[in-house]
Amino acid sequence: MTEYSRPPREEDPHKDHPLYWKNVKGGLLEKDFFWREHQQWLADAGYMLRPRFREDWRPSWLNTKKLYLLCEDGDSTLRSSIMDATRISDGQIVTIKKVEKCYTPWEESIIRLFSTQPLASDPHNHSVPLYDVLQSPLDSNITLLVMPYLVRTHEYKFITVGEAVECFRQLFEGLQFIHRHLVAHCDIHLVNFLMEPTPLLSEIPHPARPQRSYDFKRKVKRRTRTEFPTRYYIIDFGLSRRFSPGDELVAPVSYGGDKSVPEYKDPSRAVSNPFAIDVYCLGNMIREWFMDESRGSLDFLKPLIDDMTRKVPEERPTIDEAFKRFEELRLSLSEWTLRSRFVYRKEFLVGRMYRACRHVIRTAKYRYRGLPALPIPPSLPSRASTF
Repeated sequence: MTEYSRPPREEDPHKDHPLYWKNVKGGLLEKDFFWREHQQWLADAGYMLRPRFREDWRPSWLNTKKLYLLCEDGDSTLRSSIMDATRISDGQIVTIKKVEKCYTPWEESIIRLFSTQPLASDPHNHSVPLYDVLQSPLDSNITLLVMPYLVRTHEYKFITVGEAVECFRQLFEGLQFIHRHLVAHCDIHLVNFLMEPTPLLSEIPHPARPQRSYDFKRKVKRRTRTEFPTRYYIIDFGLSRRFSPGDELVAPVSYGGDKSVPEYKDPSRAVSNPFAIDVYCLGNMIREWFMDESRGSLDFLKPLIDDMTRKVPEERPTIDEAFKRFEELRLSLSEWTLRSRFVYRKEFLVGRMYRACRHVIRTAKYRYRGLPALPIPPSLPSRASTF
C-alpha cells in the first residue's frame, strides 16, 4: 500500500467514525471524508485545508458551551465538489474543484485553453484562471483544479445602475470571448458567474459564513463597487463544448442550471446550437435575477433581453450582435442615469427613503473625488499557473 493509498472501507467505515455527524453535532458529513482523506497529500502539494478537514481535527466546541454553528470549524462545504484552501507558498486563499473526468471529460482542457498564453493575458478574457492541476492519488478518475477564491455576485447588492451595467458588460464581453474561440459554455447561470471578493470586501470571507473573515475572527465589511471596481468571472466549464473551425455548430443539448431554456422542452431539438442557448441563458439570468428584482432600474435593457430570450433560437441575436447592442445602450446612458441608485423591489418605503438620502450624499462625494460612474477595473489580474 502506497503512502497515500486509501485504506479498505471495512477498516475505516465513515459512519462509524467518532466524528461522524450522528455521533457529534456539527461533525463530519459523508462529503467531508473525500477532502479529509486527501488533506495530507494536498498539504504536501502546497495547499492547506481548514482545520475541519485535517486528519487530526477535533471539534473546537467539544467540552465547551459554544454552539457549533458559531465556530469556524462547525460547518461543512456548500458543495461536495468545491473546497477552499490556503496556498502555503504565499498564503493566498484558493478554490479547489474536484472534477470527475468520466462525467466532464472536456472541463480541464477548456479551462487550460483560457489560462494559457496568449489568451490568458487578453483583457477580454473573463474565464476563471487556472492556477494548478493535481491528479488524485486515490482515484485516477478524479482531477483537482486549483483556481481563485471567488464569491457569488448577487449576494452583494449593486449601489448604482452603473455598477450593474459594468457587471453585465464584463459578462457579455466574457461570453463573446469564449464564443469567438469556438467554445459554448452550455451552463450560463447565476451560480456560474462569480466575482473577486477583494477589494470590494475588507477581507476574504469564510465560505460557510460569509459575514465573517476567513479565520472567523472579524466581521467582513462591505464597500461599494464604485470605490473598488470589481472583476467578474465565468466559471464551471463542466458542460462546455469546444468546436473546431469549419464544424457545424450543433451538439446534443446539455441540460444546465436554467431549466427554462426552450430547447430543453422541445424533443425535436435534442441536437441544437449551444451558442444560441448561451445567449438565452445570459439574457434570462439578467432578467430574472436583476431586472425583475429592481424597481425599473434596468428597463432600458428590456428590448435587448426580450430578443435574447426568444423561444425560437434562430431568432435570437448572436453574442456579437447582442454585445454590440448592449454597448450602444451603455454609451447612450447619461452620467446621471449611471450614478442613479439601483432600487431593489423588496425595499420597504422607509428604508427606500433612507437609502435615497444616503445615496445623494455618497454620490456627491464620489463626484468630488472624481470616481467614474462606470467602475471599470484598472487592469487584468495575474493568471499565473504551473503550466
